[in-house]
Amino acid sequence: MENRINQIITTEDGSKYMILHQAIYEGQNYYVCCGVEANDDLNENFYLFKEVKGKDTSIERVEDEAMAKFILEHLDLMEKDEK
Repeated sequence: MENRINQIITTEDGSKYMILHQAIYEGQNYYVCCGVEANDDLNENFYLFKEVKGKDTSIERVEDEAMAKFILEHLDLMEKDEK
């Protein structure tokens, strides 16, 4: 796994994000990112992406709330539910 923390990634629509945290779960790379403004300042919007491998490697937002919660908990970015 390549360490991509502190790297800026650009999506197909031209949006930029800085990778703040990286995790691997079941062979899948996940990235916690914040948005990057046109002037290269970071904004206060945070996103969780996963890497999609195919002909070309791309990223897509994680829409599954349970998976997002799981990844964030294991990165200690979210409190784990008490049982």
